[in-house]
Amino acid sequence: MFGFGRKKAEGRLTALLADYPAWAPPHLGHVLKLPDSPGPVLSPEQARANFEAYRDAVPVRIAALRPVLAALGCDVDQAYADAAAFVRCLHPVLLAELPPLYRADLAKRDAWELSPRSGDVIVLSFMADLAMLTGDVLIRANPGIFWGMDLDPRDRTKFARCRPSLIGLGDRLFPNLPPQVFFLEEEWFGYYANMDDPARLALPEPPAGQWFGVIGGILPERLERYHTHPDLERLRGEGWLVKAA
Repeated sequence: MFGFGRKKAEGRLTALLADYPAWAPPHLGHVLKLPDSPGPVLSPEQARANFEAYRDAVPVRIAALRPVLAALGCDVDQAYADAAAFVRCLHPVLLAELPPLYRADLAKRDAWELSPRSGDVIVLSFMADLAMLTGDVLIRANPGIFWGMDLDPRDRTKFARCRPSLIGLGDRLFPNLPPQVFFLEEEWFGYYANMDDPARLALPEPPAGQWFGVIGGILPERLERYHTHPDLERLRGEGWLVKAA
């Protein structure tokens, strides 16, 4: 584990993010009140505005991400053409490049949800952009799934509630389940939060076909296991999915 008193050597990503454009939702706040946070709770209108801004920002943010990943040796186009190969490139790169950017205060939820994600916390914009790329690849591969707000009543007490999420995948292993809701941004911030002790996350070279513990492994794993839910088109006209997008 990295010692808090030691200065960590800067890597390539640290330099590449020096001029990286920041992006944060227009309204900063929580969807659930955190007892130890001074941050406000978003109103339904603010949550909707955040979702619409997020959805519109996806292509712009992927364009910003492209040259940074290229400088690290990973091609964004490969994510669409061969997600497994892309992640096998990305995993060791980020396993080496993220630890120097780790800060314990940024690994907390209030930092993710209240930060402008700019300046000395620009890594949070970078992680959020990786979530956008993941969702865009899945959407291209599974026609009909979409970015939407998690308005599922079962999630009213979860931190994904009203957040921009990927909606509509069906689980090949459990076909009777309803369309899945994936809060991808939280998952990518979870990778960052493990960078205080990267060895806890994964081996430097995980076995072929193993995606658990691989940075970005949610992408090929979901391409392999999930597909567009067969009843998605009908279900989008019912219940909470009507207002999700």
